[in-house]
Amino acid sequence: MLVCNGSVGRLFRVAFTLCALLSAGFSSVVSAKLVEAKGISEFTEGNMVEARKVALENAKRAAVEQVVGTFVRSRTDVNNYLLGKDQIYSSTAGQIDEYKIMYDGPGDNGVYEVVIQADVRVNALVDKVAQIQASMGWTKMPRITVVIDDTSENEIVAQNVRNEMVERLLRDGFQVFDESEPVYAGFAVNLTVDAQIKPDEFQGMQINANELTLGMKITRVGDNQVLAAGVKSASKPGVKSNSIFSKLSADIIRKEWPQLRKQLIKFWHLEQVQARNIFLDIEGVESLETANQVKAALQDAMPAVEQIEVSTIANGVAHLVISYKGWTEQLYEELLASQIAQRHQMTILGVSGNKITATKV
Repeated sequence: MLVCNGSVGRLFRVAFTLCALLSAGFSSVVSAKLVEAKGISEFTEGNMVEARKVALENAKRAAVEQVVGTFVRSRTDVNNYLLGKDQIYSSTAGQIDEYKIMYDGPGDNGVYEVVIQADVRVNALVDKVAQIQASMGWTKMPRITVVIDDTSENEIVAQNVRNEMVERLLRDGFQVFDESEPVYAGFAVNLTVDAQIKPDEFQGMQINANELTLGMKITRVGDNQVLAAGVKSASKPGVKSNSIFSKLSADIIRKEWPQLRKQLIKFWHLEQVQARNIFLDIEGVESLETANQVKAALQDAMPAVEQIEVSTIANGVAHLVISYKGWTEQLYEELLASQIAQRHQMTILGVSGNKITATKV
């Protein structure tokens, strides 16, 4: 039998206690949040039991909104947010199974009040909200750009094809951007356009045989991972080649895009709650104290943030590594919805790939 002396035993107990404290601290950051919320309901003397029940459910909904309100707003388009927020908060109120009633009784103006202190399971709540949004089709569509491949020789036809693709994306509700915009994140539709005009003869007349081959490839901006791809050819005789190519491109996109779109949306939804590292560089931060203030604000306000580390501070730039459930542009949207940037006097300079750059003024 191995016997520890007193010093070794004390060292073991200290180490064990330290590990337990670190583990508890980490769990509290990523898994739960304690909030206080109030719910009210109209009541009369004859329906106090029902009024209390409704007020309690409203308090739970209010607690949910406190925790994931910015998450819901940042990931839902305006119309669907107005339509669906009540349903989302009602559906997720059941995620609160631990709460303490702080006040329970009649309030002012003929209402019944229930005030609760709720222990909200943040991770489970974020996942549940994302599932509801995806199933109802309320998730904000991703940012997407359209890029013409360098091998596409006919610039006029290629640009017409790009315009057709952009119009289709806008009709489908995507947020279309280009490389000149400060928010350069999301997906890209890469188009390879091969337009061939070959002289032909039909019933003794000289005509053109117009053949268009269109390759469409969806990639993720940043690492260029290919998510979906397809190639389709179509041809039509005629002398007005540019007009014919425009019609052929519209036909190909109409037939081939829905399947590619389906694959993109499926990938987008599956990745909504996958944690990934996103880098936030903030210029004008000279001290660790200031960096930690921003870190704490981000952690407190954004439920999809699992963990944040201040990796370095050098030359007045704080480099933060954020473990985030979602995409870079969603973190950007959530930053705006939470108004953290305004409160901490930060201006977001740009978003590209998995990196956000900002400056503190």
